[in-house]
Amino acid sequence: MTEAPFPFPPSKNAEYVKQTSDRHKQWMPAQNELGIRRRPPYNCRHTYATIRSMSGLNPAFIAQQLGHSVQMLLSTYARWLNSSSDWSELEKLKIGIKSVSAESPAS
Repeated sequence: MTEAPFPFPPSKNAEYVKQTSDRHKQWMPAQNELGIRRRPPYNCRHTYATIRSMSGLNPAFIAQQLGHSVQMLLSTYARWLNSSSDWSELEKLKIGIKSVSAESPAS
């Protein structure tokens, strides 16, 4: 493989790879060369979210990176939280949401 700053370097004067055929021309050979079983590029998004969640990164930051709400992030990836400290952190989020809701003026 050639050295490039992006896993899928821009082609056809595009800022990033948009065409399915381009993705498959690069994605599948990369998986083959690395000995990784074939899976769609979208799985990288789930891997990122899972690893970040398990590492204790701020859920609000992860959600922003994915374009999700914190609620969506937690409902999708909460099953990967394993330790008791993970769950105590989630409880803090619930308390914070109640606190903000109580402080918000009625419309």
